[in-house]
Amino acid sequence: MIEKFQYYLNERLARKVKVDREEAKSLMKRASLRLDYIKNQEIDEDNSPFIFEDIYETLREAAQSLMSLKGYKPFSHEALISFLKEFYNFPEHEVSAFDRYRILRNKTVYCAANVSTEVCRDALKFVEAFLPKLRKEFENVQGNV
Repeated sequence: MIEKFQYYLNERLARKVKVDREEAKSLMKRASLRLDYIKNQEIDEDNSPFIFEDIYETLREAAQSLMSLKGYKPFSHEALISFLKEFYNFPEHEVSAFDRYRILRNKTVYCAANVSTEVCRDALKFVEAFLPKLRKEFENVQGNV
């Protein structure tokens, strides 16, 4: 369950730090480059777990770039999602999808769970739609920092 962002600050799973515009720009650039790389891959049963991990990393990097612009550093993936929920007005179903992908990514990395090609393709569609929204927020915040 995703807690309020203050919980992650209190538990030191996120910290207030100096705004880091360069880190933020680098993270957003990596997210965009990673998505370009992913889109050039043929998804099949053998590589779908690996491509899925990259899809999740694209989301994580973009979300973390927003945190860097606001002067926060995450030390948990849940903190990233909580941050998005509290600082931005993304629809609940999008934030919930990000959280579902976080859980699945954790299972693939730590439990060697498989990711079907269908789930991988759905995640790719999601990141293709959600990354531009994250990028738009990034550009809005960057102009105000």
